[in-house]
Amino acid sequence: MMNLKSHPALLKRLLLLAVAGLVFPVLPAQDSVLDQFEAEDPCSIGIFSSVKQFQPGVPFQVGVLIQPLPGWHGYWHSSRDGGDAPDVIWSLPAGWKVSEADFPVPKRMVEEGDLISIGYNKPFLLRFNLTPSSRSNDDDLSKISIPVKVIWQVCEKVCIYGKSETELSISRGDESITMDTGGSSMLAGWRDRYPVAAAKARGFHFEQQWIPEPGSTPIRKGTWVVRWSRRGDDRRPAVPLQWIAFPHGIEEGLISEARVERWNRQSSVENPRPVGWQVRFELQELGLGFHPGLLGVTLVPSPGKAAGPVPGMPAVTLEGPQEKKPK
Repeated sequence: MMNLKSHPALLKRLLLLAVAGLVFPVLPAQDSVLDQFEAEDPCSIGIFSSVKQFQPGVPFQVGVLIQPLPGWHGYWHSSRDGGDAPDVIWSLPAGWKVSEADFPVPKRMVEEGDLISIGYNKPFLLRFNLTPSSRSNDDDLSKISIPVKVIWQVCEKVCIYGKSETELSISRGDESITMDTGGSSMLAGWRDRYPVAAAKARGFHFEQQWIPEPGSTPIRKGTWVVRWSRRGDDRRPAVPLQWIAFPHGIEEGLISEARVERWNRQSSVENPRPVGWQVRFELQELGLGFHPGLLGVTLVPSPGKAAGPVPGMPAVTLEGPQEKKPK
């Protein structure tokens, strides 16, 4: 069960802060643990841009590479019992905008104390869309530097918070955008590792249902059922798939882990849906501000024991059922 305010998570946070020396003074017995980090941080960062020169108002992609040392791991945006995801802080020029981070598909990990966390045990690239100001300024022809700061947490036998800084150097092009070959190559290499929105998942049908616990006012418990299947007109070769479902975090409440199961809907002339999959999440101790639209899940296809993404079958992100607006 996920509880962002659970006692184990709170105790773990206090332990992490203690190890980082942010809450309690470092005790002599901790010196041997911390000495190994004095020469080198267990995490570093890099930055990659799709362009060398931008045009006013035209978005471009930037990737921030989070690189834990071998044996260390970082965290997804919804890490369950795990730690905190990287926080990327941009110092943008006036009029510029940056999107929320796109996180690549994570993996399930079991940490000390049988804690379940969701994250990455290898370097991972956070992807952003940067949009320059639409106003043209002659001063932009000279190279500008955009400071970028990353607050990260990585864990091995202990967990460490840290901060890394870099900058993005870029200039405005005279008449056209100039691509950055190295940055574009890096971003292209990661393209298939990001989930797509369910509405853009070609060849799939999705449906979902929120089932509140009867007699609960306000709603304190419920079940979220998500089902999906290949469309009848999808002509791509059938791939033996297994699926993993990673529920997104909620501000208040518990959401269970759940195993994806095969789902058989009886086909008919009116509704010829093929065999598909389903997952059922049980939710408890929901806050007063909860509504099903706050839910989210990332569905990850896997070709059995083989590693890596399924060609032509990206992971999918599905938001919870939205309230229908009155006409």
